[in-house]
Amino acid sequence: MELKFIIGMENLNKWDDYVKTVTNMGIARALEIQNAALTRYNAR
Repeated sequence: MELKFIIGMENLNKWDDYVKTVTNMGIARALEIQNAALTRYNAR
C-alpha cells in the first residue's frame, strides 16, 4: 500500500485511513517484536 502512495496509484487523501487501519492491526506490537529480535541478533 505504501508503494501505491509513493508511485501515485492511491490518492493521498486516503493516507489517514491507511494509518488508522495499520494501527488497528497492531503495527506497534509487530514493530516491538521485530526490534526485540534485532536486538537479540545484534547481541550475539
